[in-house]
Amino acid sequence: MKRSLILVLSMFLTFIVAPSAKANVSFDGDVSCPADFPIKYGESNANGSYKTVCHTDTYHQANLIGGDVFQNYVNSGGTLDISQVITQYRREQQSISDQRANAEAQALAEANANPGQEVCKTWSYTSTFNGSGGGGTCVTIPLAARKIDNTVAANKIAEIRSQLEADPQYATLRYGIGNQTFDYTPAERAALLDQWAANMAGNELAKSAASKKAAKNPGLRVCSDWVVGSQNGQQCDYVPVALTSKAILASVTEQLDGLELTAALDKKVNKFVKAVDVAIPNTTSAKTVTIPKAPKGMSQVVTVENPDDCSAKGRKVKIDKGALCEISIALTVAAGIDVNFAQTIKRN
Repeated sequence: MKRSLILVLSMFLTFIVAPSAKANVSFDGDVSCPADFPIKYGESNANGSYKTVCHTDTYHQANLIGGDVFQNYVNSGGTLDISQVITQYRREQQSISDQRANAEAQALAEANANPGQEVCKTWSYTSTFNGSGGGGTCVTIPLAARKIDNTVAANKIAEIRSQLEADPQYATLRYGIGNQTFDYTPAERAALLDQWAANMAGNELAKSAASKKAAKNPGLRVCSDWVVGSQNGQQCDYVPVALTSKAILASVTEQLDGLELTAALDKKVNKFVKAVDVAIPNTTSAKTVTIPKAPKGMSQVVTVENPDDCSAKGRKVKIDKGALCEISIALTVAAGIDVNFAQTIKRN
């Protein structure tokens, strides 16, 4: 009888000091995770060894949510019931994904209906767990330039091929393997020059076709797809339309209306856009212009739409003489929230 009582007491003590359910288990080396801990993480140690850490799906979801939810779950030793929170988080994430997909679909549909025009759509959200955010997507379906005439292409290839053949720098072509250099055979050299001539002819003719149509369609992006012999590619061109201050501000206002920003942020963005508009004149004799710094707490990316005529590096834009340059500015107002606007400037 005494032995039975001791056995019962021993079982009872074992029960009350049993550890709480784990949120993870670890193994030495790179191993597969057990079914109860299906989420696999890896850790490399300073001594070069490797450890596999396996988590429950609940731990993984809590980690994705982050913040107090994750901390409270970890503090509970993995016993806290957060199933409802995970369901809510997944619904939010699905809603955000749906908004993004809807914006992308709308932009694509509108771009297809308006070839050559860049179409941008924005989306925004407010999350219980991650605050507010949003973003935007831009799509351009270019206008197609006239196809390259086969006879013209053949003549251009022959012209360029002749020039390559006569150029002394291509008299011998070489290739390297490791530290050794070898000459191409005459047949291999001829094949390479044929390939280069076709590629150069295709690009030159496509660029010319795109430029001619772009000149007649300012503000629209025009592209020419080319296939010459066994080579193919695409060349595009774009001639900006001079933008007025009124058009620029109207575009920004339209974007801000679609974002859930505070009145203070709206005002801050508008003030910056006006400052940029004042700083960038319609015409200039200078080789470069500088975009003003983004407001405190914001950042910007400056690019150009017609890189054949101008280029951007940081906030500085370099413009070719006699060219009209369209400068695109993407202002990041907050995480995931961008406002896009443009400026045009002509260099005399």
